[in-house]
Amino acid sequence: MSSIFLYDSIMSLSNPFDMITDVNDSKHFWKIAVRITKLWFVQKPPNSGHLEMVLMDSKGHKIQVSVVKEEFNRWRNYLVEYDTYMMQNFDVMLNDCEFKA
Repeated sequence: MSSIFLYDSIMSLSNPFDMITDVNDSKHFWKIAVRITKLWFVQKPPNSGHLEMVLMDSKGHKIQVSVVKEEFNRWRNYLVEYDTYMMQNFDVMLNDCEFKA
């Protein structure tokens, strides 16, 4: 259900983006432009691993994001630390991980 697109210039798109501070679990049709400021993979046996990222929007707001392994395998060759992306149509869920940033 998620989509991600590489986008070099946030300012030139005519459609407005949501800000990280607005994102919550009330809908699935978010559209944010973010830079990946940190990117790492967590492997915790015997469970499957997942991808962790810290994203920053154009106003400097940050959020930590967890991506399940199935989705990580789909995007692993496209996501690059310090690059800017447009992300849309994703789910927001409660962070119930053992360790939180």
